[in-house]
Amino acid sequence: MEASDILVVLAGLVLVVYGIFQLLRRYVFLKNRCTAQVDGNILETERNVKEHHDSDRPNTVTYYLKYHYLVDGVEYAKKRMVSKRQLKVIGKHDDFTVFYDPSKPKRHYVLELKFRMLFTLTLIAIGAILLYYTINDVPMI
Repeated sequence: MEASDILVVLAGLVLVVYGIFQLLRRYVFLKNRCTAQVDGNILETERNVKEHHDSDRPNTVTYYLKYHYLVDGVEYAKKRMVSKRQLKVIGKHDDFTVFYDPSKPKRHYVLELKFRMLFTLTLIAIGAILLYYTINDVPMI
């Protein structure tokens, strides 16, 4: 196995392990730990445009949502990058449900802010393809 093959195998492993970790974190760890719920409120939304003057690439737009929630009189605030669709969905509500871990209230998730499942599954698939083609010595197209 050549050095380039080893790098491809490592990249494939990293993608697969990272993707599986994200799935387990979201659907096993957070769902089991975050059993209490409170209302969260939107503090502000932000839209950033990164212009690419020196190339033919289109401008990049990113959206951020800053929200907060209260647990036992303590305020927790979070700023998260969200998709345009997520911003529209959650922006229609004045408040939303935050599920948090009673033993560590900073650990939380918002059901309305969907996990990027398609992105994670794509990473796992790319990693698996890299591993398959490298380990089985199949020439990539």
